[in-house]
Amino acid sequence: MEYTTVVLPVAVTAAAETPDDVRGENALAVVLPVAAAAAAANLATAFVVSAVASASETTTDTTQVHKDVGGDDSIGVQHFKTVHQNQHQQGALESIMASTRVSLERATCIESLDQLITKLSTMSDRSSGISPGFDCIGNALPWNQIGVFPQYETLDSVNATRGIIPLPSPESALELFELIKFAWQTRLDYEACNTTESYCSCIGNWRPNQNILKQICNQVLEQVMAREASACLRAQPDITRMWNEAYSHDTCPLPDTMDCLYIDSLIRLLTNETYLDSYIQAALAATSTIDVSICYLFYTDPKAKYILLDLLPYVAARGVKVRVLFELAIIESQCLQMPLDTSSIDREAPLHLPEGSPPYARGAKQFRSATELVREFFNLTSGMNIEARYWFARDKACGYRIKNHGKCHIFDGNSKNGKVNGKVIAGGSNVAPRLGSLDTDFVIQGEIAGMYSAYFDSMWTAMTPNDGGLAGSISENEEKKECEDEQLFITCNKGQWESVMEPDTITGHKSKILFLPSTPSSSGEDVILRCVLGAINSASESIYMCMGHFNVSEAVSQAFKQATDRGVKVYVISNSFHSCDLRTGQLDLIRSLKRMLTVAPKVQLFVAAVKDGKVPPFLHSKYLVVDSRWACSGSWNMWMRSAFYEMEAEVFVQSESFAADLEGKFTRECEQFCIPVKIVDECNQFLPKGCAICEGFGPFFDV
Repeated sequence: MEYTTVVLPVAVTAAAETPDDVRGENALAVVLPVAAAAAAANLATAFVVSAVASASETTTDTTQVHKDVGGDDSIGVQHFKTVHQNQHQQGALESIMASTRVSLERATCIESLDQLITKLSTMSDRSSGISPGFDCIGNALPWNQIGVFPQYETLDSVNATRGIIPLPSPESALELFELIKFAWQTRLDYEACNTTESYCSCIGNWRPNQNILKQICNQVLEQVMAREASACLRAQPDITRMWNEAYSHDTCPLPDTMDCLYIDSLIRLLTNETYLDSYIQAALAATSTIDVSICYLFYTDPKAKYILLDLLPYVAARGVKVRVLFELAIIESQCLQMPLDTSSIDREAPLHLPEGSPPYARGAKQFRSATELVREFFNLTSGMNIEARYWFARDKACGYRIKNHGKCHIFDGNSKNGKVNGKVIAGGSNVAPRLGSLDTDFVIQGEIAGMYSAYFDSMWTAMTPNDGGLAGSISENEEKKECEDEQLFITCNKGQWESVMEPDTITGHKSKILFLPSTPSSSGEDVILRCVLGAINSASESIYMCMGHFNVSEAVSQAFKQATDRGVKVYVISNSFHSCDLRTGQLDLIRSLKRMLTVAPKVQLFVAAVKDGKVPPFLHSKYLVVDSRWACSGSWNMWMRSAFYEMEAEVFVQSESFAADLEGKFTRECEQFCIPVKIVDECNQFLPKGCAICEGFGPFFDV
């Protein structure tokens, strides 16, 4: 089956004189089978909506926005005016990162961090880096518009050379470590203080088994990655009102109006225990292609290491073409954490493989950072039938960086004899679910795999340098690596892997499924949220929602109010600082929950928290079920970042059986790990006092 991209128009509030005044760069692009394209055109009127005006339509000077996480002007952002492709300078930075050890012990952390800061500050050239770093506004490098994503721009230099890990400049690294030092010192002051009431929970409240300094470092980096996007939004006048009005009831299509876009496919919910077996089965059954899109990469996760260093090279040696798309911002942030001495806290869970699987060999190696893991991946796969690229883009109108958060693994997504019967493993997990986390992943099979594959192809093409160079590709004169390393590859004999190879057809629920990716930008259009709101507005009986990263916009609160007024039972599971590894959204989250309970007090809210003396696991699940027959799940989080900053990949599923599986998961995890929060004031036990770490994304929930 062939696929095409259907463009559904979006009018822009500040720029459009009438609803017919449509700007193409703010349109919704949906990957659909050609056969469904005509039907989709008839639905265009359902998508003529009012989106937030693009920053290009405002007079905001985005080069002047204030982006200092610490709030101290003396640690302001140093913009690059010229950044050269200086691999020698990059090598010097990586050498310092690799050779320096920053202690995570309280007695020595500041002293050892100062030593790293001194090394960086004395480098002869601190301005050069292949990547501009997390701050791209005002960057003077030659950015190119991406044809398939007209709202984005990219740099050819990032993917111009195979096997290179593009790093930001030493100046960027220096500023980040100054911010980390400030946050660490705040934590040490907290520990030494007799009265801690004035400190935010981001500084004070952490799990007993966590290394707090490492966690605080993560929070600072997460805040820095998104600060330009957030600052741009704060600089736009009246954006909160405009954005909420853009998602009014009549602009959100009901599921029934989109019925013609759904495709018959099979789907099955995966658990942490069944995920790896299903992944191995799908990989070994693949005959032509495997495409992988990764956001976060955890270098101590044995499942992730096994997939990247053992399983994928094995299937590539058997002739399967493998493509891996990394999110560069995450690789950069994890490289900058390389100096942290985590040897005393890194713990790996045992890995259990089904009989007949390729052995756990190279993946068993220990790494100090995700950068070392990626470097090992490049070295191992050089000359093999494996290509790798980085996703690197910025918003064309505003100039801030756009992050690819859509995670998926596509097996044989290409068409064979006019038909697609491939498989996709997707959901909330990155490479694989982590030990001690609650996630929602699934395997699907059928024509829907072709929709995933077509979208992956568009992202892959977008990262092709204009000069035709292919990062990670094999040149015509380069001999492909054969299956010679007995420590890495078992003999390519079908009998040795037949026992774990999945049958042609998975065991799953026959369902109607729509795959819908999002392309966030400064216009604020979130097609996934729009369709979710349509589903909420259509509810007649019940709504179950669980979101790993979450804030409730005014549009969602009003939709919940209208639903409960109709007699619909609405159940919501939310994170708290007890169950979330990311503090940057907690202030927005709890403020928005208070507003939700004010607007829609009949919503039954449950918060993951300490229960019966037990700390809850990391809640990362993302799903919503309406009337026990419609559901959505994937990488999408219901928060403002998904509209402006993070690309997502979601499936909408019409299936009573799949909906029942998700409702059962909701009930079990609610009973085990959550406590009811019935009134507004009960939210205050989870409300941070506010600090640089939990500063909100944009002004949407400021008080």
